[in-house]
Amino acid sequence: MEVGYGSLEEPVPTSPQQPQKDQKLLKNGNNVEKTRGKAWGRVKNILTRRARYPPSIFFILGTEFCERFCYYGLRTILVLYLTNWLRFSPDSATAIYHGSSMLAYFSPILGAVIADGYIGRYRTILYLSVVYCIGNLILALTALPPREKIGPLIGLLVIGLGTGGIKPCVSAFGGDQFHASQEKERTTFFSVFYFMINLGSVLSTFFTPMLRADVHCIEDTCYPLAFGVPALLMFLAIIIFIAGTKLYKRNPPSGNILGKVLRCIWHGLRRSCQTRGEVREDKTHWLDRAEDKFEESFVEDVKILLKVLWLFLPLPLFWALFDQQGSRWTLQAEEMDGSMGSLGRLKPDQFQVLNPLLIIVLIPVFEHIIYPLLDCCRLPHRPLQRMVVGMSFGVLAFIVAGLVQIKLDAGKEAPLATGDSGITVINTVKCNISLTSPFYTGNISTHQYAGMYRHQSGSMSVSAACEQDKTSSVTDTFLFDAATPYRIVIMTDSQGHMTLKQFVDKRTKPSNGQADVSVVSNLPYTNSSQRVRLVPMKGKEVAGAPVYLNISRDNATAYTSMEPAVYKVSLPLQSPGDMWKDQAGLVTVLSGATYTLALVNKNSAADFNDEADVTLYQGLAENQVSMFLLVPQYVIITVGEVLFSVTGLSFAYSQAPNGLKSVVQAAWLLTTAVGDLVVVIVAEVQLLPSQTAEFFLFAALMGVATIIFAIMTLFYKYLYVTSSASGSDTDEAGLVDEDKEEIPLKDKDGKQA
Repeated sequence: MEVGYGSLEEPVPTSPQQPQKDQKLLKNGNNVEKTRGKAWGRVKNILTRRARYPPSIFFILGTEFCERFCYYGLRTILVLYLTNWLRFSPDSATAIYHGSSMLAYFSPILGAVIADGYIGRYRTILYLSVVYCIGNLILALTALPPREKIGPLIGLLVIGLGTGGIKPCVSAFGGDQFHASQEKERTTFFSVFYFMINLGSVLSTFFTPMLRADVHCIEDTCYPLAFGVPALLMFLAIIIFIAGTKLYKRNPPSGNILGKVLRCIWHGLRRSCQTRGEVREDKTHWLDRAEDKFEESFVEDVKILLKVLWLFLPLPLFWALFDQQGSRWTLQAEEMDGSMGSLGRLKPDQFQVLNPLLIIVLIPVFEHIIYPLLDCCRLPHRPLQRMVVGMSFGVLAFIVAGLVQIKLDAGKEAPLATGDSGITVINTVKCNISLTSPFYTGNISTHQYAGMYRHQSGSMSVSAACEQDKTSSVTDTFLFDAATPYRIVIMTDSQGHMTLKQFVDKRTKPSNGQADVSVVSNLPYTNSSQRVRLVPMKGKEVAGAPVYLNISRDNATAYTSMEPAVYKVSLPLQSPGDMWKDQAGLVTVLSGATYTLALVNKNSAADFNDEADVTLYQGLAENQVSMFLLVPQYVIITVGEVLFSVTGLSFAYSQAPNGLKSVVQAAWLLTTAVGDLVVVIVAEVQLLPSQTAEFFLFAALMGVATIIFAIMTLFYKYLYVTSSASGSDTDEAGLVDEDKEEIPLKDKDGKQA
């Protein structure tokens, strides 16, 4: 999750590592205590109106909360929607996920250009919010059956343009509402603005997976509802934003500063090529050639800007790792057990809530404990040092993720070799069976199974004989296709004779941490009552909506995904009416396992009194690695985020010239877009043999980027600028001390030093 984003024009909140000193400010003749740096305290002050905030900011905060709930809600379930519902491969789903994220972090530049250069922030937010809402509506409606892929992709494209377009405008528009004398209120507003981002993220990340999995409106899921609620929140965001229209202070467009910077750089490059060979002792930098068209002070500012942007080059690798929490790490969580005992089960996509929760906890810890201690030790106490440490934490997080994946891979069943079939034999009859076949010869007790056996594919003869009654036997021949698993089920037919039935098996893990169940039956149902009901139970209480499966005699249903739980099996009564008879015993299905549920008539072949022997046969073993083994990598990457993202954003802002801070913010957002592009390329190339190898590859790439960045920081001289209020040379963000490593950006006359 993002640690807040500043506007492309207005000041961002100062770094949380800066201790806030208590002081008194005189306002209207009364002493008012300065707001402390704790986020909850600032939220309380705004809600209780201890400070004088413009009424319009409450509409802006409400808009931001709803928009962030929408954005993180759909992102939380997106990769599972792509893999489990739309049937994209994990690699393709990862590429689409990060491609949409890349668009969301590239389009802020377009939004800033439109707002600053043409129509202003208010209309940009309003118009692009409508676009955003339309994209959500497309995504929700195309989640309805039948499955189709073009509509959701169009929805993601429209959403990326909408959310990215308003990203740089909302926070800046909030800053516009304050007068110049309300600097303290403006600062606390940005803190609360960031808090609303995290609050929306936490709530949507927790509740949206519940809408997806716990509401069964289409099969065993409800993606239309899971996407529909975020769409409703985005619609509510527009309503809230429009409701405050009469209260907003609207600044006119200030001009396209980003375009001016790009034109200056292009002109400097072109003039440098045209005047190659000319020597000017007073003009040694290639950008000095642009002074024939641009002001000298502006050219000097662009030169300083480029020094800051040079440091950004290795940074996208951190975001390439960080954003995989919603893609690769969620797919990793699918293979794990989310059981929390009596508290229920954590869903794979729900685990992402850990990041924003940790952010809310860790930032005050770093602000009031970690950073003061580091400042005392003076290592790492400078912004670039802390960013290097944050990047190192990213390396460590993916090493841990790779080690977890090794543990997961160790418990997986090896895939079938080319030319082989997999065969499992299930004995549902009431006698012990002596089996003779090319793949297995031996005994199988009643209500037991043997397998899975691997054998060369082709035609095979299978014989089964009852040990208690040697006259009861059967022989049949089956064709086994290559690379396909099968079940051979020993059953009794309508005349009571033993038969062998062949059904396709499933030897791949269920998606989304669920369990896959197939029902086989020899019950003499009529066509009007071929159903079985499975009711989830918690003790003696019903714990959820029942699952209904269609069954038919001497046949097997397709595998159906179900929530891991204890189920009561019920069969329909033969008498008219919607009446059910509960069967003796309960069945338990576990996360990541596959099962065959056998329903066998207790009586003679022709006589059925609504009672059956219920036996559950487990195919694949359940997920045995706890999902909570992911906690270390989430903690590590979040610590890295606090050190890298918060520090880096404030550092870049403080080091940029006053007139070009918007360009720095745009470039900072672009590092995330480039990081997502890296993930898309790695996922689509598919050169790596396993997910474990990919995790270690990203750790290695991040390690190289960290070393390069650390070397680059050794040659960087911190800059501090002149305060327009006092005329003294100070570091605006308070991130560095004024010592021998710093050089002034401008002298007291405003000229370049």
